[in-house]
Amino acid sequence: MKQSRWKLTEEVEEKHSPIVKEFIKKIEEIGPDDQTDLLEIDLSDTDLNPYTLQKLLESFGYQETERDVNGWQFDFWITMEKSGFKSLQINVTGVTFELMLTEVE
Repeated sequence: MKQSRWKLTEEVEEKHSPIVKEFIKKIEEIGPDDQTDLLEIDLSDTDLNPYTLQKLLESFGYQETERDVNGWQFDFWITMEKSGFKSLQINVTGVTFELMLTEVE
């Protein structure tokens, strides 16, 4: 039976949870004077898509606080926040199928 790509399956969650958790840990360990460039992780060409990445972050306690789109290029940004943690942003470029998770300034 074919799996829906819009469902965060246990297999996808188990595969990508450690990667995303490690990225979050890395962001949280950075002091205010330690880093000048924002950190990001490229999740393009993985089993994740914007919807399942958002669901994964929600399973870690994050909530969507903002969504912005530019329209014709099918670019959009979803800001995810969790109390006591730095904000994250899901960045998507639909034309080239890029999926990035970044820290927010």
